[in-house]
Amino acid sequence: MKTANSIKRAISENRRIRGLHMTFPQAGVIELMAIVGVDYVYLDGEHGAFDVRDIEYACVAAERHGITPIARVPDPSPATISRFLDRGIKGIVVPHVDSVATAREVVDAAYFGPLGNRSFGGNRPKFTAGISDMPAHMAEANRDMCVSIMIETVAGLDAAAEIAAVEGVDYMSFGMMDLAQSLGHPGNPAAAEVTARVAEASARIRAAGKPVREDFITVGWINDILVRGARQLFESSDQ
Repeated sequence: MKTANSIKRAISENRRIRGLHMTFPQAGVIELMAIVGVDYVYLDGEHGAFDVRDIEYACVAAERHGITPIARVPDPSPATISRFLDRGIKGIVVPHVDSVATAREVVDAAYFGPLGNRSFGGNRPKFTAGISDMPAHMAEANRDMCVSIMIETVAGLDAAAEIAAVEGVDYMSFGMMDLAQSLGHPGNPAAAEVTARVAEASARIRAAGKPVREDFITVGWINDILVRGARQLFESSDQ
């Protein structure tokens, strides 16, 4: 299956890719990161400062440079997922999923038929006027869509393998801070119990035929990149 989605290609080709995690809207940063060759940009729609227009501008910038735009959505509702996808997002990361039922609802909202029941709204980048073959357009949209389910609770850990096995889920990830809190270790994702439970769940996810994010993705947080770059510049100048 041919796809323009860098994440889906990386999974199928069993290779690593690089991504940029953004918490604030700045299309220029996406263009700058294209210089160093990021494969995708991750817009944090749960904890970041993005409105709908910001998402669209970010998608336009990413598309211009062959970067796949994905987003963490704030909730798994079909209305929320549609709002992100209609602006050009090619992959969603859905937090706080605790059950197979919720994972299936996410897939249903993210994909057109026959896999799902995604609502069609004349979304960009083609808009309705640019679509000459609607069935082909929907099939292409499905090929270029990826879904990641984020595990952040004990219930999610327990159901991780079954969630991973849901058709339409491409890979899994862990929200380590919230997961640590759910396990009784607030602020300490490095606690032995947390790391052991994540390792055990990761093994079950892989056995179900799906990767976890760390298996194939290197993520750079824009906040860390800016701070580390500034420190390196200023400290070297001071010396």
